[in-house]
Amino acid sequence: MINCLKKCICLFLLCAISFTVSAQIGLPGKAKDLIKDKKTDKPNTEKASEQPKPTTARTKSEKPNAALEKSGAESPSESREEQSPAATARRSGTTDRSGGARGSTVELDFNSQPFAPSIAWKSLLSSGVWYFNPTTGEMKLNSILVSFLPKKKMDGTEAGYASYDNDEPMLRMEVHNTATNQLDGTHYYEAKEATLPFYEMTILEGSPYLSRIALTEGTYELRFFAGTKHFYSYPFQVVKQTNPDPYAPAHDFYFLRGPWEKWGRVEFGPDGHFIFNFYLNYETTTIPNQSRWDINKPCKYLVKLYRDGKMVAVHQMQHVENQFMEGDLQLTNGKWKKFDVTFHQYPPAAKGNGAGSRPFFMKNDMKDGAYKVEVWLKDEAGAETTHRYEFTVKGGVVVSAPEADRAQNANPLQFLEQGPGQFYVKKL
Repeated sequence: MINCLKKCICLFLLCAISFTVSAQIGLPGKAKDLIKDKKTDKPNTEKASEQPKPTTARTKSEKPNAALEKSGAESPSESREEQSPAATARRSGTTDRSGGARGSTVELDFNSQPFAPSIAWKSLLSSGVWYFNPTTGEMKLNSILVSFLPKKKMDGTEAGYASYDNDEPMLRMEVHNTATNQLDGTHYYEAKEATLPFYEMTILEGSPYLSRIALTEGTYELRFFAGTKHFYSYPFQVVKQTNPDPYAPAHDFYFLRGPWEKWGRVEFGPDGHFIFNFYLNYETTTIPNQSRWDINKPCKYLVKLYRDGKMVAVHQMQHVENQFMEGDLQLTNGKWKKFDVTFHQYPPAAKGNGAGSRPFFMKNDMKDGAYKVEVWLKDEAGAETTHRYEFTVKGGVVVSAPEADRAQNANPLQFLEQGPGQFYVKKL
């Protein structure tokens, strides 16, 4: 029994020693296997890192944009956008003269009307039509009247002037600097029938059209196009005046000059009243702030009408003793304003049923003869000026100036379109 127990203990010890020795002998092999595995994994990891990482458009744009934002540079998308002509002009400091729009390539039949189209002068300086800012030189020409637009295209179809009728606007107005022969900007228009043969041209606004055109000192022309043809020109100037005061809110001022300065206008009211229109402006570089450039200047005024050297009418008279009465008007800095007046017969009736009355001077009172209108002004400082205009009445009708008579006008592109029943008369 004892011998059997000793044999079991010896056998157990022998097994334990064998297991320990085997474990110690196996460690180097395992270690070699581990080292071998690590050597095998390392090249695989390096190869994976050499392969390009899958990216998206967002990832590619995010990293450059982040760097560009820090540096203040343009992003790639902005750079691509900058390749457009308008963007290139912005980058180079120049101005896109058309706003991105294009003129029409449609050929119109100008023989489909009895006369070539012309811009109505009265509409150019109507209230709110010709916007001009004297502190920036920016201009905008809004709705204007044009006569005798072609009714047909050259292919015989009707000419439509609404914006939805055409891929590109049929009407445009270009502002040209005549000294430098440079196009400074373009406005585009659509048109609808007014009182025929006149059409109302309305400016097109919003993208891609320019809202305003910036001008500097110089001589210019408004050139009007219908389809591909230049049909009318209107010359004007921009003059510059400077305020040298370093504390002035604005230093450089730009003022308009144009043909309207040289003309007045005669027309007749619905009841036959004789009406005279004249244009006046005010120019100063002394303003309260840069936003208040359109300050007013009050003036007294009196208008008289002469026929063959004898006074036949006056704008206003007092109720007592029939003395002349001065009126009041407001001139506005940087704006040409139209003033219109009616007249009373002069001298008043001295006796009879109408004694002391002051009847209006009417169309029927326009006897043949040589007429002169005198517009007298006096400002608050006491400075007086007088503007004089002359015209002739023959056969009871005001004789049109040669510039407004198609039989005598030597420059069709600058025909003075005065309209029916209205007559432009020259200033002396």
